[in-house]
Amino acid sequence: MKVDDQEVTEYYHRGVVCHLIGQSLAIPLDMELQQPGEGEVPAAKRMLERVFANYTRYFDAVVGDSLYLEAPFINLCLDHHKDIVVVVKGDRRLLLQDAQGLFSQRAPDGQWTEGRRTVQYWDAEGFTSCEGVSRPLRVLHTVESEQRRERIARQWKETTKESSWYWATTFSQRRLRTREFWRAGHWRWDIENDCFNTMSTHWGLDHVFKHQPTAIVNFVLTLFLAFILLQCFWRRNLKPPLRDLFTLIGLADELYAGMVGARRERRQCVPRARGP
Repeated sequence: MKVDDQEVTEYYHRGVVCHLIGQSLAIPLDMELQQPGEGEVPAAKRMLERVFANYTRYFDAVVGDSLYLEAPFINLCLDHHKDIVVVVKGDRRLLLQDAQGLFSQRAPDGQWTEGRRTVQYWDAEGFTSCEGVSRPLRVLHTVESEQRRERIARQWKETTKESSWYWATTFSQRRLRTREFWRAGHWRWDIENDCFNTMSTHWGLDHVFKHQPTAIVNFVLTLFLAFILLQCFWRRNLKPPLRDLFTLIGLADELYAGMVGARRERRQCVPRARGP
């Protein structure tokens, strides 16, 4: 990167996080740092071995982006009796080419409307073009149109956003309905919005207090615990009128102010020795 027109080397600590999605609470379960020169997937495999052992009944499937569409990762999940939902993209992927070729030859299987979004979908099973995967995959393709009201040039205008998605899963159509499959695919953004964005903006997740691997992991896991406990208190303990007054961040600020005030009061109450 450049600072004052000078090239400066920038260093990062990289890691992966397992986050429980589709819940009313944002619940990060575990994290693993990437080793020097290591990719994201090997670190995720190490983390998932722990997650599978420690949270056996917490979830039924692993949801990931297109980076995780590889046979060793999918087979790891299947070996632990977990299904997988993963984004399919990349023009060179045979699975995507096969799905595009099949779906282009037929009309959509159906459509639905959810809120301001209309979804057309194609859903098929039996794809074997993901080499090395121990089970045939199912692919869902959606074309989505969302009506939005945006302020452009100081005027409110109705706009339409079009998007196209492909997902693959080990779930059969009998075990997971198309609409639930679609929701699970979009839930993947929960980890970006509810975990990374919120905790980096308001909780200091992107700040490294000590550049030592064990210290980094301990800080992040402690932060996860505090984040989950605060959500539980806000959602499960506060009455609705109080929740209307305090956002989650507002509650955190009030608790912090209370801790600072209590600390000052304790300092004022400490008896001091008097001179002769």
